[in-house]
Amino acid sequence: MIFRFYKQSESVRMLCIAILGVIFGFITYEMIYFINPFSPNATISWMFAFVVGIARQHALHRHFTFQHKTSYFKSLYRAYVVDISALLFSTGFNWFLSEILNINHRIVWVCCLLSTALISLVFLKKYIFRTSVNS
Repeated sequence: MIFRFYKQSESVRMLCIAILGVIFGFITYEMIYFINPFSPNATISWMFAFVVGIARQHALHRHFTFQHKTSYFKSLYRAYVVDISALLFSTGFNWFLSEILNINHRIVWVCCLLSTALISLVFLKKYIFRTSVNS
């Protein structure tokens, strides 16, 4: 089954890993939200779940999406550079939606996920996992 997965196009593999990441990300978020005693609960839970998700998604994409292998630590560093920028934006967005507009935390999670997914998608292959000689 794994061999058949690797025969799929890179775009299909990327989509599958993204969907898997969404599922794992939501479970992670819900667990953190449930045990988080700090306020604002939704925003702080988003931040912690997002940071955990950076490493998890990097590992999943590195192992399953891209067949070429870049330097692990170099690509992980790039992932954190891109995603920390996305985290800063999405944390403010999360706070605004959950604390000012009082939108349900799960709906806010989806809104923030969509905003950061767009950022990650743009940079994933072109920057994080690029394979140029000067990378």
